[in-house]
Amino acid sequence: MSRLLSRWGLVLVFAAVFGAFSAWLPNKFPTSGNLQDILTSQPPGIFIAYAAMLVLVVGEFDLSVGATLGLCQYIVLKLITHYGLSWQAAIVTAIGVGAFIGAANAVAVVGLGINSFIATIGIATILEGLLQWISSGNEPIFGGAPHGLTSLAQTKHLVVLPVYYALVASILLWIVLEYTVIGRQMRATGANRAAAKLSGIHTARARVIAFVAAGVLAAIGGILVTAQVGAADASSGPAYLLPAYAAAFLGATAIRPGFFNVWGTLIAIFLVAIGITGLQLKGAQPWVTPVFNGGVLLLAVAVSNFAATQRVLVRARSAVPRRRRTPSPAPPPPESA
Repeated sequence: MSRLLSRWGLVLVFAAVFGAFSAWLPNKFPTSGNLQDILTSQPPGIFIAYAAMLVLVVGEFDLSVGATLGLCQYIVLKLITHYGLSWQAAIVTAIGVGAFIGAANAVAVVGLGINSFIATIGIATILEGLLQWISSGNEPIFGGAPHGLTSLAQTKHLVVLPVYYALVASILLWIVLEYTVIGRQMRATGANRAAAKLSGIHTARARVIAFVAAGVLAAIGGILVTAQVGAADASSGPAYLLPAYAAAFLGATAIRPGFFNVWGTLIAIFLVAIGITGLQLKGAQPWVTPVFNGGVLLLAVAVSNFAATQRVLVRARSAVPRRRRTPSPAPPPPESA
C-alpha cells in the first residue's frame, strides 16, 4: 500500500486539488473555457521542464534554459520581421541557436570541468546580455508574426495543437529514457558517474547529449511562446525557469519515485498550473504566483530527496544477507539405568 501511494500519490494530490478548486469556484474553475486555457498555456512550460529534467537525469543542472527560451522566442520573430526570413527558416535557425547554446554548456561543464551550476548561470547571463543587444534594450516586437507561425499554436475544432506537440515530445522522451541504450546510460551517469565509467559507459557523451537536447527543447518552447502570442517579449524567459525545476523535482516523487521521469514531470506541471490558476481566479494578488512556485520547488526538492534516501536504504537492507538460524543441538539421550 505504501509503495502504491508513493508511486501514485501525486496523481491523488492532483485530483484532490482539482476537486477542491472545482468545489470552491464552481462557476469559474471547472468550465470548458478555463480548462482549455490551462491546456493551451502549458506546452512551452512542458518543453522547458523536460529540458531541465533531462540534464537532472545525468546529474547536472542547466540554469540557462529560461534564458535560452527567451532568446529563441525573440530571435524567431526578429528574423522574420527585420530580416525577411520565412517562418520555417526562422524556426530552424532558432532551434539551431538552442542546440548551439546546449553545446556551449556542454563544453563548459564536460570539456572544461566547470561546475554545472556556475557554468550555466554564466551562460544565462551572457544570453541575457546578448538579448538586450539584439532587442535594443529589451524592446518588444508587436505584430508581424505570419499566419504560418501563429497557426502552429491555434485551436482547431477544440483540438489544442501545442498540446499534441507536447504529447509527442513526452512519448519520445519516455521511450528514449526507458527503452534505449543512451537513455539507460544517461540514468546510470546520473546515478553514479564513477561506477558508470568503470562499467564502460561513455558518461561524457551522455552529458553532452543531455545539454544539447535541453537547448533544443528550450528553443522549441520559445518558438511556441511566440506562436501563441504573435509577439516577442525580451524579458519573458527567466519566468519559466523556476516552474520548470519545480515540476521536474515534484515529478521525481511520482510514477518512478526517486527518479526524474517524463510522466511525473508532466503531472507536476499541470498540478502547479491548476494551483496557480485557481488562486488567480479567486483573486489572489500577483505576488502569490512566485511565492507559490518557490514553495512548491522547496517542497518538491525535500520530498524528492526523502524518496531517494528511502530508495537507497531499501536497497541497502535488501543487500544485507539474512543470518540463518543455527538449529539448537539436540539434547543428549537419557543415561540408561
